[in-house]
Amino acid sequence: MASALGALRNVVEPAFIVFAFTVGALINRRRPDHDDDVDSCERGSEDSCSRPTSPLLKPGMRAESGEVSRINKKLLVRFYRTFPFLAEIWYWNATYWVYQLLRAFSARMIAGNEAVFARARDHAISILKLEHCIGLDIELGVQQYVLDNMPWMMSYLAKIYYFHISLGICFIIYCYTFLPPNTFQRIRRTIAMDNVIAFVVVTTYRCMPPRMLPAEYGFEDVLHGAKGGGNAWTHNKFQLTIAAMPSLHCGTALFLAWCICRFSPHRPLRLVAPLWPMAMLFTIVATANHFILDAVVGAMVPLLGWRFNRAVLVLLPLQNKVLEGLGLKDTEEENTPTYMPKEW
Repeated sequence: MASALGALRNVVEPAFIVFAFTVGALINRRRPDHDDDVDSCERGSEDSCSRPTSPLLKPGMRAESGEVSRINKKLLVRFYRTFPFLAEIWYWNATYWVYQLLRAFSARMIAGNEAVFARARDHAISILKLEHCIGLDIELGVQQYVLDNMPWMMSYLAKIYYFHISLGICFIIYCYTFLPPNTFQRIRRTIAMDNVIAFVVVTTYRCMPPRMLPAEYGFEDVLHGAKGGGNAWTHNKFQLTIAAMPSLHCGTALFLAWCICRFSPHRPLRLVAPLWPMAMLFTIVATANHFILDAVVGAMVPLLGWRFNRAVLVLLPLQNKVLEGLGLKDTEEENTPTYMPKEW
């Protein structure tokens, strides 16, 4: 039964991501501009209305290889004109998978390296001692209280922890749909910059989460046990486990809430948005996946990302080259066509 539920979880999350992106593309569908053939057809031209299967070929015309290539490029352009949100799906995948692949590479490079794990444990103990000195060492007390009085809550907290990706995608779709393009682009760049900053910190200051500390510290690993509700996407040999500092879960949750409160035109969303970072903070503490100071540093990451988000524009020439290769950007034009994002 447990294995069946685990297999179901492995399917549900990616299925939801595909569904959400599909909905995002459909609700942001743009009516394509009528081309000359359509205009002439609407004017009643028989030649235009009796066109063959390919709308780019005239009756009786045989397509050569160059013509086929031109037709394919024009069809691709039309497709992106109709569904401009597809570019955002590409951006999200590029940002997410580059970050995850770098983490996976880091995890494999340190696999079995006892010195690295010992140093990560020492860093965690140092954080715990610092928190004790300033009165912030509440992680063990919170986890024990939940386990003793509300053990049923742990499975829900684990779901909250793993839901951050799906919620982040919903956030991207919402911002793209309702916020001004310049604001959305800055938010998108900030998220990408956050990943860069977080990876630098994770790599230079490896830190064990409380749940991985020796048993004498009293923490229980609920995320990887029967109560956890994890899946193959998060429990595998490529998972970087000693990455407690910073808590990007908490930092991203705070950033999402701030963006909604600051920019959303919908008052109900602005009222409930702060609940998400509050729930995430409680979750990372109760599950012993992060220290309080991890969350503090995590909150600083989007502050830096927002301030220096334009650094991501260094990739703009690469983007333009890709668009040119796909025929989605004219090399003679100074600006990207309106159906593609102007900048990162």
